[in-house]
Amino acid sequence: MLYKLLFTGLLAFFGTLLYGQGTIIWSENFDAVSANLPNGWSQQTSATDGGWKVATPATHSSQYFSVPSRPGLVIGTNDDKCNCNKANEVLYLPPLNLSNQTGELRLLFDLFFLKGSYQGKTETLKLLASTDGGATWKELQDFTGGGGWRLMMVNLTALTGQSEVRLAFRYDDANDWLFGAMIDNIRIVLPDNVIRASLSNVAVGKYIPAVPTIVTNYNKILVGHQVALRGVIQNKGFPTITSCDIQLRLPNGSTEIHTFRNLNLGLSQTHTFYIPFPVKPGLNSFGFEARLIRVNGGHDDDDSDNGSVASYLVYGVEPQPHRKVVVEEGTGTWCVWCPRGAVMMDYLAQAYKGRVVPIAVHNGSSNPMRITAYDSEFSKLLSGYPGGLVEREEDIDPLLGDPNFEKSLIEHLTWPAKVIITQNVDWIPSIRRVRIRSSVRFLEAMNGDFRLAVVLTEDGVRGTTSGYNQANAYAGGARGPMGGYENLPNPVPASQMVYNHVARALLGGFKGAAGSVPVDNPAGSVISHEFSATIPTSQNVNNMHAITMLIDQASGRIINAEVTPIPFVSTAATEATAEPLHLSLAPNPVADEAMITVRVEGTCNVHLRVFNAVGVQVAERLYDNVTGRQFLPFNAGNLPNGMYTLVATAKEHVATVPFVIQR
Repeated sequence: MLYKLLFTGLLAFFGTLLYGQGTIIWSENFDAVSANLPNGWSQQTSATDGGWKVATPATHSSQYFSVPSRPGLVIGTNDDKCNCNKANEVLYLPPLNLSNQTGELRLLFDLFFLKGSYQGKTETLKLLASTDGGATWKELQDFTGGGGWRLMMVNLTALTGQSEVRLAFRYDDANDWLFGAMIDNIRIVLPDNVIRASLSNVAVGKYIPAVPTIVTNYNKILVGHQVALRGVIQNKGFPTITSCDIQLRLPNGSTEIHTFRNLNLGLSQTHTFYIPFPVKPGLNSFGFEARLIRVNGGHDDDDSDNGSVASYLVYGVEPQPHRKVVVEEGTGTWCVWCPRGAVMMDYLAQAYKGRVVPIAVHNGSSNPMRITAYDSEFSKLLSGYPGGLVEREEDIDPLLGDPNFEKSLIEHLTWPAKVIITQNVDWIPSIRRVRIRSSVRFLEAMNGDFRLAVVLTEDGVRGTTSGYNQANAYAGGARGPMGGYENLPNPVPASQMVYNHVARALLGGFKGAAGSVPVDNPAGSVISHEFSATIPTSQNVNNMHAITMLIDQASGRIINAEVTPIPFVSTAATEATAEPLHLSLAPNPVADEAMITVRVEGTCNVHLRVFNAVGVQVAERLYDNVTGRQFLPFNAGNLPNGMYTLVATAKEHVATVPFVIQR
């Protein structure tokens, strides 16, 4: 319905109509339009598709510019569908007479506009105004991009008292193939002073602060890591919201107040908050009732949308001893979505330090960080970019999907280690030569084709050529936050890019060096293999790491790994090659009975203890005067299925073996 209350030749104000906030004095929602444009509207276009049109969101949509659904008709222009000249697409509103208006005046409308970029070109949408009937124009606002429909507000107070006001929207596709803009529910409003705030999108899930976001499909989280309660505070009124108090009722029935200050939220603007809670061992049952109880130190004039509830169940788990999980990320400077992978890899490296082994495998013929031998094999295992493998299992997305990098990493960390890998890394500066001696101690018998490979990675990689520019689909913020990439352009110039975890060398080949591991490997046995490489002067060895991986040729899976800086002397290297105390258990998993092998130097007492997954001692035995190698029986008895750790102490030496009881 069109309210023709301010057209030239009519009285400036015939009456008022309340519209949620303030008083509407003119509006158009396009639902009664039978032609391409409403009566009194006009346009300037060179587009072959007719330019601005009124249609349903579905009719407006195209392959790369999908307009979110909403009831009724909207007006818009689609550059993606047309791929034609929309460099100066101007939509003129009808003439307005504001001569009898005084005080504040606002233009409100709903907008879907990405402000997208393609090949270095960025589309724009601007609001123009004229006070001389269209002879000259002034820019009032250059609109930012965003995801979904957004309520926009433009201050028109400077136009009050004018009798020949024209408003116009100007879309510009930068002479390239971009997306478009959609507009609905345009109205001119006299604002009021009613405070209206809402609390919405309340949910609880795994907290990923690097993005930030929460993900709700995790069923396991490491003990001490966090879930978070998320909520969105929105201002639905004209007065600015500066502070809010959120009351939480916790699972134990207690309440707590969280105050958010310095918000400065204008009409339709939002603030997303995250309140973290640590995960404890075992089942965690999170259930919250959240309510917005104060706004600007007082009450909300409409509290009908101020409360919500959220719940979440998750198990708190501990990582297994000696487990280090390799995460290989497929990435490329050409890949517009790959900033998602870079953000997640940096996050995992920090949040799971000492547990995760991150490797960024770069793709693309013009990418100066690509290692052909690595990428040519790795890319065969990916269905698209960004993507990656956790211990070379299924291809998954860094953040999206089920599982993602982190969820798969958590699962792998709960699997008992089959081997312990140690490495000594020597650095010879005079010839820029690095030498890696990799050692593997088998915690259980492992016979077959296993091989060792070494990857060298570098952090803090920078470049000056265009090959180091990073394509960035998150530019402008239209696709939400992504670790700061939403504040960077597309592409991100090399001067602003720093790349981490970059694979610089692959030693032993993608599948590992043939013959680096014997076919027969009894429990407790130790093997070693040496690799070496020359580091180019263009690479900073002070930012580099050496990574040893044991790869199972039958499955292609990485069994375990070790990562250390260059140079590095392993404190466990002596133990791996000449153990003063050796401990093993077979078979593993244990059904009922197993055999413990203990080997000591000389003669000494051996103290054996068994701990369950939460660290409680469940069995103990002391053996006197053990000499050399001894075979000791172990009976699982009534111990329940689960993960355990066998600990042996002899003199000042300690050895551990993780094992599983599974019947």
